[in-house]
Amino acid sequence: MKRQTLYLFVGVVTMLFACDHDLKADTNDSITTAQLGRDSLYLQLFGGINKSANENLPMSEFTSYPWSFGMFMGIGKEFNAIWGWRAALRLNHNKSRNVPRCETDDVYSWNSLGLFADATFDISDALVKAPKRGKRINIKAFAGVGLSYAFNYPESLPLSYSVAYSNKSKIVPGMRAGLNATYRLNETWRVGMELSHNMYGDNFNGVKDGAPFDHRTNLKVGVTMLLGKKKKNTSTPPTVVYDHRLREVPSLPFIMPKADETNTRNLHGRAFLDFPVNETFIDPKYRRNPEELQRLHATIDSALFDKTFKVKLVTLHGYASPESPYSNNTRLARGRTQSLKDYICKNFDIDPSLIRTNYTPEDWANLRSFIETKGNSRRVKGDIWYEHQSVTETPEMPDYVADCRKELLKIIDSSLQPDKKEEQLKQVDGGRPYKWLLQHVYPGLRHTDYTIEYQADYYTIEQSRRLIYTHPEVLKLKEMYLVAKSYEEGTDGWFDALQTAAQQYPNNPTANLNAASACVKMHRMTDAKAYLDKAGTSPEANYLRDIVKAMEGKAKWKMEGDKIIISK
Repeated sequence: MKRQTLYLFVGVVTMLFACDHDLKADTNDSITTAQLGRDSLYLQLFGGINKSANENLPMSEFTSYPWSFGMFMGIGKEFNAIWGWRAALRLNHNKSRNVPRCETDDVYSWNSLGLFADATFDISDALVKAPKRGKRINIKAFAGVGLSYAFNYPESLPLSYSVAYSNKSKIVPGMRAGLNATYRLNETWRVGMELSHNMYGDNFNGVKDGAPFDHRTNLKVGVTMLLGKKKKNTSTPPTVVYDHRLREVPSLPFIMPKADETNTRNLHGRAFLDFPVNETFIDPKYRRNPEELQRLHATIDSALFDKTFKVKLVTLHGYASPESPYSNNTRLARGRTQSLKDYICKNFDIDPSLIRTNYTPEDWANLRSFIETKGNSRRVKGDIWYEHQSVTETPEMPDYVADCRKELLKIIDSSLQPDKKEEQLKQVDGGRPYKWLLQHVYPGLRHTDYTIEYQADYYTIEQSRRLIYTHPEVLKLKEMYLVAKSYEEGTDGWFDALQTAAQQYPNNPTANLNAASACVKMHRMTDAKAYLDKAGTSPEANYLRDIVKAMEGKAKWKMEGDKIIISK
């Protein structure tokens, strides 16, 4: 019998875990569904009868086991609708016969006080869906372990036991499993019954043959009182979400850019030419020079593609990197700028008197920007190291350089002479940061920035329609907007013109506002918000932001006439 009961105990525990695994998908649907049917803190008081047995008595003799009685007090709580815990203090009066068959009335009685910790599994809630949990009838399975203290053994009672019995009081381990069924009377009280099978370590009951457990079956009735607030069995009706998004696109705040009174246009560029060490002449075949010169030609050709254009001014500003004596860098910056001037005059037939040159011997400003931003400055348009995607960008700054940024910047910002600064940079962290900067960043500091200022007449709409796809850089903002206006609102030509204007004038609030309005018209909200970030805080820009909120359903709104009003 002991082995069968042990198998039953293990089987019940295994079944509970398997059942819980199958139901997790249901109980984990949401926090709300997991709470339905969950019992708050509760107190139990049960009393009833016991039937005791030992390993010598088979289950077939169960009806002949001696009767006894007991009670227990428990306190417990459920973690969710399925699982919970309970602690129970049990007091029992036990009787047993230690004979192969129940053929004598001789019994051996004693008392036991036990404390058990149980894991509870709510079968009634586990077998139904969340909205139906928490019914009046509640059935819990439980399994637990604990300790029991046996006492009040008979001192001199002669029994017809086949094995000598012990009357020593000891604390022994135990385990148990069973079912607890209750019926809810109201929000506080329940009545019910509990059936449990208990197994205890073999230190008493008159048995000394090495068997591991004694067995006792308890049937008790009692009451359960809920101490906390009962989770009501009310299924939350699904929340109906009404779509209040603005569907129709209202009038959008397009702004006509102001006309430029002059017909002067500008093109900007940056050339990274390679020079042999300490040399100032331009070798068209040296290292990356073929590509850089080709890019320079493309830029100037785009400015002078129309033979009616008149160049008014070309500005060149040359920079050297700060890795050699300042006096030598001054010579290199001045000489290399002059070499580029001579190259432009020769290859583009530009009058030398129209070219102004300037130079900075050492480009500490861009070096500082690179270090301060951990290299992010090289990715910003207008402050990039290489603007052509085919040229390899400066690699990511390694940690050993980034960790020394404060020390490097302190030296750069100091009032020391440039050559002294360079010497101190070489000393930081044994020179490792300097060596990396010298290899990967300094080449980008050797550059020449140029601006070409030329004069051109205003283009007609027909000319601008063609040029916006071939040479958008020559069009002024108003010309691009007139191209857009020449198309029907919402067409591809209209949309392309406004997008191109924002690309050619990325820092112009009006260009970005009109591009954002075009995106709203086309229901491209993500792009619209990106343009709005650069559209400033004008009333038109703020109103367009309100339109975006209304169309995304992120704010309460109402229509007044043809305007959107956002409720603050």
